Amino acid sequence: MMAAFAKANLPIPKLTAIATDGAPAMIGSVNGLVGLCKADQTFPDFWNFHCIIHREQLVSKSLNLNNVMKPVMEIVNYIRTHALNHRQFRNLIAELDQGLPGDLPLHCTVRWLSKSKVFSRFFELLDAVKLFMEEKDKDYPELSDLEWIMDLAFSVDMLCHLDRLNLTLQGKLKMLPDLVQSVFAFVNKLKLFEAHIQKGDLTHFHTLLKASEQVTSAALKKKRDRYATLVANLHESFVTRFCDLQLKRPQITFLVDPFNAETDCLKAPLVTDEAAAELEMIDLCEEDQLKAVLREGTVEFWKIKQNSPQLEWGSVGIFHASLNHSLDVQSMFESVQQSLPLLLSMDLLL
Repeated sequence: MMAAFAKANLPIPKLTAIATDGAPAMIGSVNGLVGLCKADQTFPDFWNFHCIIHREQLVSKSLNLNNVMKPVMEIVNYIRTHALNHRQFRNLIAELDQGLPGDLPLHCTVRWLSKSKVFSRFFELLDAVKLFMEEKDKDYPELSDLEWIMDLAFSVDMLCHLDRLNLTLQGKLKMLPDLVQSVFAFVNKLKLFEAHIQKGDLTHFHTLLKASEQVTSAALKKKRDRYATLVANLHESFVTRFCDLQLKRPQITFLVDPFNAETDCLKAPLVTDEAAAELEMIDLCEEDQLKAVLREGTVEFWKIKQNSPQLEWGSVGIFHASLNHSLDVQSMFESVQQSLPLLLSMDLLL
């Protein structure tokens, strides 16, 4: 690794952050990459992040939906992985002629957004699936169980919410403040979902609302209590998994809202002189003409703001702590200001 740095002429003292996939070989405190870098005197202090999108995927797996997941995946695989079954199933849908979708998608684990699409389409084609499995003499009593169908509907809605979050975390030129804002907005949405479910308000769960019309009030209340618990557990998992970003949020928010940031929010490794950074923050708050520039965009603002070395250093440090692909972060840096010293951010995603 050091040879690669030397060959690329990358200045290690200007490292600000290391983003990894969270594997022990990467984050180990002794023999992991992060531990070895911290023990090496050549490296300065730096932030260490676990990739935000990867973390979101790990947290989403804490949603305990195994009672739904197992039969759905078995049925989908039975239909899609056998050419004859797949052709017969599509013919059955065409014969029913009820304006149904034409097919079931195949779930692929490495394609993170496929699961919600599979579940959503499965719910839409539930009657056709049930009829097809009966014709094949495959016994799946869950397909006629109203309470299981409610669990399926809840799974559809929750997976759709998680996939919308995943999509907001992707894309070019996504900065760390954008990702953090999306994550914690979703954390607050989970609190809202829990409160609404407890009150019996299924406004944000359209599929579940449709399925609940077929069950008794007592059964619905029992299921609501379970769903509220699942959402609460998911909320707790998000809070635990992203607690490090919550602690760093004052520094992260500085990039997009420097006028309302605390004067002492910039700490090492984002700045080399914390005292000078505090004075520059006070000066910045009085530059009223720059407030209009900030409304035009964060990048445009930091292109113009050139007379505060510590703030410039801190802003580019946060730019380069963004946990997106290295090429996107590099192009973002170049669009900020060509003359700023290069701050190295290693995006070590496997």
